[in-house]
Amino acid sequence: MRARLRRIAIGVLVAMVLLVGSGFALLNTEWASRRVAREVGAYLESRFDGQVKVEALSMSLFPRVAVTGTQLRVSREGEASPMPEIARFEVSGTPLELLRRAFSRVDIDGLQIYITRGRGQAKKMGRNLRNVREIRFGDIRVRNGRLIILPDNPEKLPLEFGLEEITLKDFSFDRSTAFAARLVNPKPRALIQTEGRFGPWASGSPRSTPVSGVYLFHDGELDAIKGLGGHLTSSGKFGGALDQLAVEGTTTSRDFQLDLAGQPMPLRTTYKATVDGTRGDVLLDDVDATLGESRIRAHGSVSSTPGAKGRTVRLNVTMKDARFEDLLRLAVKSDEPPMSGRLDIETAFELPPGPDDVPIRLALQGRFAIRQGRFASDTAQNKIDELSRRGRGEPGNAEVSNVISAFGGTFALRDGILRLPGLRFSVQGARVDLGGRYSLRDQGLDFAGALRLDAPVSQTVTGFKSILLKPIDPLFRRNGAGTHLPIRISGTVNQPSFGVDTKKVFARD
Repeated sequence: MRARLRRIAIGVLVAMVLLVGSGFALLNTEWASRRVAREVGAYLESRFDGQVKVEALSMSLFPRVAVTGTQLRVSREGEASPMPEIARFEVSGTPLELLRRAFSRVDIDGLQIYITRGRGQAKKMGRNLRNVREIRFGDIRVRNGRLIILPDNPEKLPLEFGLEEITLKDFSFDRSTAFAARLVNPKPRALIQTEGRFGPWASGSPRSTPVSGVYLFHDGELDAIKGLGGHLTSSGKFGGALDQLAVEGTTTSRDFQLDLAGQPMPLRTTYKATVDGTRGDVLLDDVDATLGESRIRAHGSVSSTPGAKGRTVRLNVTMKDARFEDLLRLAVKSDEPPMSGRLDIETAFELPPGPDDVPIRLALQGRFAIRQGRFASDTAQNKIDELSRRGRGEPGNAEVSNVISAFGGTFALRDGILRLPGLRFSVQGARVDLGGRYSLRDQGLDFAGALRLDAPVSQTVTGFKSILLKPIDPLFRRNGAGTHLPIRISGTVNQPSFGVDTKKVFARD
């Protein structure tokens, strides 16, 4: 009896070995590889709403069941770019996992993800996916990839990010998945670390796929943007669909600067924005920035420009009671800002893409007012003090010094030229109404206008000159001013030149 049982057990064992061996042999055949390819291909086609092609596919059994492939492409009819494209992949697991349509690990090298047009197809694909059997994945690890977002408008440039490393945990297309990623931002070049949740995947409309998480933007080098300098770090959170992400966060730059002046300034911002990941456009709902010690509020957009490489920044900017010297440090090459004061400003800001430095591309238009203005240059401030003394009719009063000034008016900046068509400058005893321009490149001044003094011309000088000028006081009285003189201002900010326009002295309106 025992011998018979032994023979039966040995027979069962041999049968099992033969069955397992046959199974392994079957798995190692070209038929099995083609079968797996068909299964995976059909699954990916249903999920990406496209056609799948794999250049080469092989299967190995030891130490685990592994399927390796190269040049996998998913493409849609009528679209030139595949979505996605994988240079090399390997999916592995136990035979039992394989039978259950699951893999414990997926390694992908050279992934390119294309987010393409497809809005409005989600309902159609939802019906097609009812009979699709899901494939479950454990850890998915991606290296050396690219995320390429193709806009609706073919004239606009795609948005591209380098995918240095991505990890997905317990992934399936039909549910939300935890992820962690390291991305390379192209310009300014910086490393972005992010983690959160992704999915479920919207097969017919990838841009509708939900995503949420937090990010850290590491030490971006602003030198990559022509005309800017310094380093930028940012952190925040995001959530929504790929085509409408709500983002909020903070940015910090310890050494923000314009190449025009090369003066580093601390810049800190908090912001709320809506990002269209399919276009790369950003709607800035609110930006609260601090430059040096000056607060800046803004809202606007960052959008791509048809036929141009790069994006255009459009903002409405407001500053209240800011320090004028903080702005001058960015624009003027000087160890000390040429002027200080309190600034109020409202302006429309536009910065288009292009090869020129930022100050040359920048366009501004608005109104401003400067209070408590003082010039750092002794030469300039002495002229202002002298103007106030003469305007008061106290030309010899040395106690009138370090006089504060006030500016105000409209302005427009374009092509590196600041135009001030209606500038008003005033000190106690005198007022100047000017129109003209200031060049950011060479800090050159070119203004013309009128000087109004409270005192008559004879009281602007002392001694015998005052007596000689008394008879001509009436010639210079005009529109309620004791003295009205047409003037010109030229030179530079650090070395201004003030003069009377003698051709207009006796001209009457």
